[in-house]
Amino acid sequence: MRFLMLLALLLACVLPLAAQGAADKLHPKLAVHLLGVTANAQVPVYFVMREQLGYEHWFPRVQQLDVEARRSLVMHECKEHAQRTQREVLELLASAAPDAVAAVIPNWLANIVRCEATPAVILAGAALNSVSEVWLDIAPPLHEVEDGVAMPAAAANPPGNGPVNTKADLVWARNINGTGVVVMNSDSGINATHSDLVARLWVNSGEIAGNSVDDDGNGKIDDVNGWSFATNSNALSDSGGHGTNTAGCLVGDGTCSGVIYGQAPGAKVMTGRLSGEASQWDAIAYAVAEGAHCQTSSHSYKHNSSPNYKMHRQVGDTTLAAGLIRTNSTSNNGTSCNSATSTVRKPFNISAPGCLPSPYMDPNQTLVGGKSGVIGVGAHDLSNNLASYSPCGPFAWYLPDAQVVNPAFPSANWDPANHNDYPWIGGSQMALLKPDVTAPTGTTTTSGTAACGTVTFSGTSNATPVANGVLCLWKSANMSLTPEDAAMIVHQTSVASGTIAGKENNWGAGRIDALEGTKLALCVHRVNGEPAWTVNHQVGTSINLALDGVPNSTAILGVGTTRLPGPSHGGVIGVGGSTLVLAVAATDAAGDMNLSIPVPATLTGLTFYTQGFIVDAVYFNSLLSSNVIGITFVP
Repeated sequence: MRFLMLLALLLACVLPLAAQGAADKLHPKLAVHLLGVTANAQVPVYFVMREQLGYEHWFPRVQQLDVEARRSLVMHECKEHAQRTQREVLELLASAAPDAVAAVIPNWLANIVRCEATPAVILAGAALNSVSEVWLDIAPPLHEVEDGVAMPAAAANPPGNGPVNTKADLVWARNINGTGVVVMNSDSGINATHSDLVARLWVNSGEIAGNSVDDDGNGKIDDVNGWSFATNSNALSDSGGHGTNTAGCLVGDGTCSGVIYGQAPGAKVMTGRLSGEASQWDAIAYAVAEGAHCQTSSHSYKHNSSPNYKMHRQVGDTTLAAGLIRTNSTSNNGTSCNSATSTVRKPFNISAPGCLPSPYMDPNQTLVGGKSGVIGVGAHDLSNNLASYSPCGPFAWYLPDAQVVNPAFPSANWDPANHNDYPWIGGSQMALLKPDVTAPTGTTTTSGTAACGTVTFSGTSNATPVANGVLCLWKSANMSLTPEDAAMIVHQTSVASGTIAGKENNWGAGRIDALEGTKLALCVHRVNGEPAWTVNHQVGTSINLALDGVPNSTAILGVGTTRLPGPSHGGVIGVGGSTLVLAVAATDAAGDMNLSIPVPATLTGLTFYTQGFIVDAVYFNSLLSSNVIGITFVP
């Protein structure tokens, strides 16, 4: 508060009266920064609009829409909302002197406006009723956000071990390799000339390369393979190599080495080159707008850098509504878990946005709060041991916990009204189990900065695109998959590797298994649009049971009164030793089968378990079984 008062006094003589008194909307880091700059300095900031579309705006409304309808709805409503709520800020910035404002970038997904502006303009913007706060947007040093290290590959170490560990190679043998999937890699850029990547680059069909024209009208000139949100240009070059390394983990197709080290070598990679936190949200908005199916980032924001947790979660909620399947690294700070003094100790060892709640609520998460849109990834080595640096859970979504670990943590970074839903309170509460899954790292091979070079890569920066590449395989097998489906598959098919069955801290659900996950991706069961472990359904209304997977195949929906142990964490249904068949039909050309049943009031208080089965003659030549969902009928 002392800094804010001093800032207001220093600037009062140069600001319009309307801007005076707005200093309390400045994030504390921005307030301090402005004290050290001249009046004509252009400072990178972003304005956050007061009106935001939160989780309740979207859910449960979007849950029974198909994934493309979700994306279309979210884009339409977010853009309409942003156009109305950002008008004042954009008019102010447009009316400022040319040397007072630069690089104005509105973001419809996060409902922020990013720019570089002088202190006077920043305070004038903060004074607007439509603005809730203003944040400093200086890019952090790369070593603070990148969660991996690349090293030259030793001659004795052949590449290709990552896909072997996840069993992705066994999925390729089923003719599923990521074809049809576009994945946004939000990172430090890409070496677009690398021979293992050049055929895997996403190409914007609306742009004509090299004509210096914004052909598709999206405000970006020649964004042929993506966009640099660090420089607001199409320069995607990756001098440090980190983004090229992560891209190789996703889609490296083996053109150079003859060995495929990308998990989804048939997918296409879209590139978003990053600077600060706000550029990450710009890249995600671009991914949604351009039709990406998946998004991954190995840039993460640690607790000691005071990330904007409330905006990460706001964006996560919106991307979940839009149907974008996301993974994020979770830090390499595992050795600080039990420190007595580190500000990245437990329960803040998991970095943002990998600390967000998963789209799927695991039954082991008995402290139930909100869901969001990011799968956080930890790391195991090729011997299937948890990596020493892989971070530890839980994560505490509870502001008092944050301020115990770091008394200087700004309250402005948190939304206590909506995001105090997973408290830890010194270990007396469960908090949020994290990470969600682990993937291989350590000596896995990926693309390097040379045109045909490879490196070995480590850290959760390595594990995260590996996990996302596996998700791309599942999406390729079933293009109808939602983020909820993908997270459910992660939680139910990963190889439990800790001390208990199912999800736990540190290991999450266990080691990701591409093969078992593909089988479940081809036979997904949803109730009222959700693949949840349990759902409540109101009597007197019709319930929708859906099965989604292999097209044009025999499908069965069954119901039982018990959930029995099964080959996966999801179990199987049973009525004594048998199953009551609700319906037998064929899936359609999209792989869907739907059954709508009226629910009478006489079922109030009862719980049933439903499951689906598909006769698969296309991929596995076997009977595939879905996840089990417990349904409780409520008044």
